[in-house]
Amino acid sequence: MFLKSHFSNDKILMLTEYIVFSIPLVCCFLIHKQWIAISELSALLIIVNLDLKARHSNLNTKLQKLIPDDAFEWKAGLRKQFFIIVPVWIIAALTSFFVGSVPIAIFILGISISTFFEKCEPYQFLWSNELSSKRLLLLKIKRQIQLFSIIVVPLIVLFLLFNFNRWYIPIAEYFLFCSLHIYSIMTKYAFFEPNIKSPAAQVFLNIGGVGLILPIFLPVIWLLTVRFYIKSVNNLNFFLDDYN
Repeated sequence: MFLKSHFSNDKILMLTEYIVFSIPLVCCFLIHKQWIAISELSALLIIVNLDLKARHSNLNTKLQKLIPDDAFEWKAGLRKQFFIIVPVWIIAALTSFFVGSVPIAIFILGISISTFFEKCEPYQFLWSNELSSKRLLLLKIKRQIQLFSIIVVPLIVLFLLFNFNRWYIPIAEYFLFCSLHIYSIMTKYAFFEPNIKSPAAQVFLNIGGVGLILPIFLPVIWLLTVRFYIKSVNNLNFFLDDYN
């Protein structure tokens, strides 16, 4: 978001940034013949050049009706990214016998879903749940894990049927993205302002993406998640004081 706001060639800058950061990793992966990891990094470079918002693909489907009303981020996100999420899921399911298919799909799906929390909702949406700040955040986390699991767990099961000796790859991805999504929720509400995309939140979301690519930074992301949870509670108390 920061790059889009300040530079006309933001995609080139982002691509260059990822390539520079990826060079040491790629060298390490090549030495140890980690082809799946290299494939995931390549997928990330493709994602940089895609408009994941798919602005021209807004539509309503029966999938949105199956999603609980309190998960409005998912309803809006699926409406915008239907032609990314659904084809990726189907292709991964049909090619799950290939060792790299499901891990790459989980990576693309996880990144796509993390964008659901970019924009803050109107404050009336907060009131509609009639929950305290802490209970609202717990509901958001619970719902996120539920819906993400519904999408990803079947792919993991298919992967295990054909590649059980590499069971740890999709499972590790699953927990990494659960961490990233919870972090995204906390970041959104820590800097919550109705109807806007907070520039500060976008910066910290990018930091979360670095933690995903370089797991050595995961402890930092977990610490920030706890810090932002406390900040989110205090921030939401202004809007939900009547329910506390």
